[in-house]
Amino acid sequence: MKPMTIIHLNQRLTQFLDPVTLNQQAKRCKFMQRIRDIQPLQLVTSLIAAFSQGNTTSIAELQRQFNGMQLSEADFVAYKPFHNQLRKSAFPIFMERLTRMLITQLMKQQQGKIPSKFRQFDRILLHDGSSFAIHNNLKDEFPGRFITVSPAAVECHVTMSLLEQTPVNMTIAADTLSEHGFRPAANTLRRQLLLADAGYLDQDYYHQIAQHGGYYLGGVLN
Repeated sequence: MKPMTIIHLNQRLTQFLDPVTLNQQAKRCKFMQRIRDIQPLQLVTSLIAAFSQGNTTSIAELQRQFNGMQLSEADFVAYKPFHNQLRKSAFPIFMERLTRMLITQLMKQQQGKIPSKFRQFDRILLHDGSSFAIHNNLKDEFPGRFITVSPAAVECHVTMSLLEQTPVNMTIAADTLSEHGFRPAANTLRRQLLLADAGYLDQDYYHQIAQHGGYYLGGVLN
């Protein structure tokens, strides 16, 4: 992922959420009762900037990113108070609410008139999986396929409704498990169109979808 600039991040975030809204959300979920040295918008912006680089592995790096985005050294925050914010039980709640708000705003932008040719389907589903490495100590519970590079890895399997612009099912499992075990059941796809890439090519499965009154469009391996 290409690292995001500070200006670009602020523009994108403030396009959907203003600082006042973020402060209100932080207070409502009891993440920050009093807004002091660490502002919610500054924190969120710095976290996205740090993780967009793709090589952040420690809280110290997150803290350095945060301080590097301040206008002066007087606004720098020491490691301990920064870490204390991230270890709060309300922090993941705040981030979840923020993510939901951003997704809602993005959905509103994407929603438009549905072309008539799509109205023959009750749903158009997109199913795919994405793998990523996790801490090596989790290799027994979540073994990776490429053990020399990533001993521990998981795959996130998602089925998304394109017309509703929302996920309908998501499962996280060990990367070594077959992705075919996480696709939608054929008997649930009546009057629905399933889109999948070549990795899900399975003639028997596609035949079952058709038998249950569903439709499919899949990639083909060369």
